[in-house]
Amino acid sequence: MGLGSAGLALTPIGSQPVQAVGALPSCDLGDVYTVPRGYDDWSVTLVDRLLRVGADYVPPDLVKLSDVGLPGGGYIREVAVEDTKAMAKAARAAGAPIGIWSPYRSYKEQTQIFNGYVAQNGFDSAITYSARPGHSEHQLGLGVDFMSAGGGNPLPGDWAKTPAGGWMAKNSWRYGWVLSYPRGEGGTRWNDRTCFRYEPWHYRYLGRDVAAEVHASGLSIREYLWKHHTTIDRSGKPVVVATRTPSASSTPTRSASPSSSSSTSIGPSPSAAASPGGTPNPSTAAGPVVDGPPPVDTEQGPLPLVLLGGAVGLAGLLALLGLTVRRRRAVR
Repeated sequence: MGLGSAGLALTPIGSQPVQAVGALPSCDLGDVYTVPRGYDDWSVTLVDRLLRVGADYVPPDLVKLSDVGLPGGGYIREVAVEDTKAMAKAARAAGAPIGIWSPYRSYKEQTQIFNGYVAQNGFDSAITYSARPGHSEHQLGLGVDFMSAGGGNPLPGDWAKTPAGGWMAKNSWRYGWVLSYPRGEGGTRWNDRTCFRYEPWHYRYLGRDVAAEVHASGLSIREYLWKHHTTIDRSGKPVVVATRTPSASSTPTRSASPSSSSSTSIGPSPSAAASPGGTPNPSTAAGPVVDGPPPVDTEQGPLPLVLLGGAVGLAGLLALLGLTVRRRRAVR
């Protein structure tokens, strides 16, 4: 899959942001700051193999699951709490109680996890089921690995075939949660649309409005957000604006219908030396981990790696954009 397959609009390059730059990017690896990524843009912030948030991205409204009565350990964003409570209550009533296996993860945690998978299985394998740091939905505080209540690790077998997993697959979107990594074409475990292996336990909170839109579209989260909300500078660099966002002092809202033409700036992320709002740093207190992070890129900023392919030819696009590409073979 490449950008040119659906027609990349070749307009003059500059600082003008472009929404949904052509077709969905391929599954090659890149490091480009995603737009929008303000804390109030939580429902439409996209991270994948190309797009990322900074190492200091720490949501300002993280709350302990134990403090809000949700089953599981670690932290989740407060914007997701009420809908998650309602979903857990409905699942219990249906005889399919759910728990939370792995919620928020810091950049540092994701680095450790990903490096562990690389050491165990090699980079080309790890990248098919574990996100590099900065590219994980867990860091948004909105990506959660669910489990059956009291059931422990959801990885063995197909969790979607359990009562809890089956209920989630049918009903989670009604409460703002959408499966991030569905099966690929023909039911394969690798999915070219998500650039990830099938994970029936991993869901992303989008808010009820956006989740309903994604569900109705039949698209994956990655496809839908890229098409309707994601904006990047055509040069692959952050849009330079006067205001630094996200701001650790901002107060997130629960609005689930932000404008698709959000003008949120994408300047450097704030320092995470102290967690916002007096919340203890969750990087050492999160629950058990399931899927994980990347090699050596720890505290560095985005690398000049973008993959754009297509009808005009990869070499032409690279020359046009002044970018480099690192290709990684996907392990199916």
